[in-house]
Amino acid sequence: MRLISWFNLGMALGLIGLVSPYAMAAEQISKPLPSAQLVEVEGASSTYRLIDRDGRVVTAVVPSQSIGDIQQNSPDNTIYATLASVDSATHRVKVVTREGQTLVLRVAPEALQGLQIGDSVQFVLPAPQRGNSVSLNRGQ
Repeated sequence: MRLISWFNLGMALGLIGLVSPYAMAAEQISKPLPSAQLVEVEGASSTYRLIDRDGRVVTAVVPSQSIGDIQQNSPDNTIYATLASVDSATHRVKVVTREGQTLVLRVAPEALQGLQIGDSVQFVLPAPQRGNSVSLNRGQ
């Protein structure tokens, strides 16, 4: 009787030891990648001509917020860039792409932790119909 209870205890501890690394790995994998929202593509803009109440024509230049204005050569929609500035008050970062464009992105506050100017980052652009959100990966 005593031998069976020690055997059961040993089996239970063995199973716990085998399963716990998988449970921890699943917990680490389940964290989503940080995402960022495109605020501006510097140097790209749209110009609108508006008519005010008095009938005067007013010209308005609006900075681009379109993913379509981002120059990229990667077939998998990955943008490689270098972090140029971090504004933790507004949760915005500026990055300079390999093509020389400057992008302003809004990121979650927790994604800003550990970022330093000069860090390499990469972005995966979504399909055009999904809006202006991009996934942010710490670079190579």
